[in-house]
Amino acid sequence: AIVKDGRIVYQKGFGVKEAGSADVVDEHTVFRLGSVSKGFASVLTGIYVDEGIVSWDSPVSDYVEGFRLNDPDQTSRVQVKHLLSHTSGLPRHAYTNLVEDGLSLDRIIPRLERVPLIAREGQQLSYQNAAYSAIEKVLEAQTDTEFNMLLEEKLFNPLGMDNSSSSYDEIRSSGNRALPHVYYSQSRGRVPLSISKKYYNAVSSGGINASASDMGKWLLLLTGHNPDVISRERLNDIYDPVITLNNRRYSRHWTGVNKSFYGMGWRVLDNNGQKIVYHGGYVNGYRSEIAFAPEDGLGICILINTSSSYPLTVIPDVFNYFRPDSLYATSDQNR
Repeated sequence: AIVKDGRIVYQKGFGVKEAGSADVVDEHTVFRLGSVSKGFASVLTGIYVDEGIVSWDSPVSDYVEGFRLNDPDQTSRVQVKHLLSHTSGLPRHAYTNLVEDGLSLDRIIPRLERVPLIAREGQQLSYQNAAYSAIEKVLEAQTDTEFNMLLEEKLFNPLGMDNSSSSYDEIRSSGNRALPHVYYSQSRGRVPLSISKKYYNAVSSGGINASASDMGKWLLLLTGHNPDVISRERLNDIYDPVITLNNRRYSRHWTGVNKSFYGMGWRVLDNNGQKIVYHGGYVNGYRSEIAFAPEDGLGICILINTSSSYPLTVIPDVFNYFRPDSLYATSDQNR
């Protein structure tokens, strides 16, 4: 799906849902998003910041009684924005193994107290799944509503994301879903896998399902075209860099990017002065990539039912094509 200037200008499916079948992918075919789910959690939090129910700067422990870190003082200082920016001070992927083992967040979050910290809050990005998903408990505590229902009520339904869901049962029961694949051998190529239950216990980190048509609608919101759902001010908060990244793992394919950051639930790239907000995801044989320039109203999302390097060149090329100074730009570029 591609959006520009407040419109979905392109959405299309390619290939098949399962290798060896003739069942083709269309724009409504459902895929898993993996870590692209993280942006939904930060935007949902932003909606409740707009409503005065949650604050970016409030300590997480004020909302979630069981949230404790190894240092009691740091526990009292870690705020919602630190959860969403992976800057709580926990080591990278703390208890991601327990998420993948299927433990509930109610069982995982109290165990964070056992993990030695590696930094003071706000000082170092250390990517999380378990700790990030504590945001679900923050929102549930303040609304007395399950996180999955909040996604439905505040995002999927208002945006008309009719194919989107956040559970294993829902993707399994979808009549139009793509199966995941992994590379098996040169002779057999990519083979289909079963859809797994992993990360549906931590939806905000990797449990959302959606189609390309849904992601086009999502991109319109992300580029500021649904102020009735979330204000531009809150979106700007979310995209504002919190911490600088010191490696080029996520920007090495962007020739114009020499700075990268993390905001809240999103990576932020400086593409020769153009602000690109980005995230990727991989789970259970599904690959997803989303990127948009909020100030230029341009965005793209690619969903694939196997691991692929395709987005690494296509996504930067889209932004280069639409740059005013691009060698590829043409007079009919808005067509």
